[in-house]
Amino acid sequence: MEKKNIIIIVIVLVALIGTLFAIFLLNNNDAIKFKKEYESLNNTKREGSDQTYHEVSIPKNNPMKYVSVKQATDIIKNKTGIIYFGGNWCPWCRNAIPVLIKAAKENELNKVYYVDMTTVRNVWEVKDGKLIKTQKEETGYYDLLKSLDSVLGKETFKVKDENGKEYDTKEKRIYLPFVVAVKDGKIADSHVGTVELDENQTAYDKLTKNQEKQLTKVYNKLIDSINNATCNLDEKCS
Repeated sequence: MEKKNIIIIVIVLVALIGTLFAIFLLNNNDAIKFKKEYESLNNTKREGSDQTYHEVSIPKNNPMKYVSVKQATDIIKNKTGIIYFGGNWCPWCRNAIPVLIKAAKENELNKVYYVDMTTVRNVWEVKDGKLIKTQKEETGYYDLLKSLDSVLGKETFKVKDENGKEYDTKEKRIYLPFVVAVKDGKIADSHVGTVELDENQTAYDKLTKNQEKQLTKVYNKLIDSINNATCNLDEKCS
């Protein structure tokens, strides 16, 4: 009888451990995905360029949470949180993200919403003297632009032809990396890009320690602007 009880206990424990492990994997799926995406380009050449991506190391327990364009717009309009707009192919983003993740950890911020901008924005080209859209924006993109209007500046996005002539798209642009702090459905703060680069330094070079400190201050200020109060996607902040 005792032997049977022990077997039952062991089976229950194994099942419990399996369940907890499954929950852990589910909750960390985004973190693992994010790590793989950014590290997959380490020391590789950028497509169509001679530039080489520098190496980044993303912790397994990073706070990145993937959200869609629609979800990001909803957060901006109704919720509280830090939203990071970027892409693993963007050299400025690769410099920014380790600093942002570290700042989030130091400020005990367990979630940073991430919008992968790879296919979100439209692509424009000038052909035969005419401005042509060669890649359509994702559904909901213009709603996102509208929700970010107050922090995108006044300038509209312009495209140059081979002679340097500019053609105005008459719409604003989300430049990367772009980090937005939202508090109770209002934009509290934002930051685009990283920091000023040194002479002869390019976006494909790692930031210096001093530059990392500068950017850390920027992200600390962003996080502080929402007082570390974050909400789940299915709830509003009170």
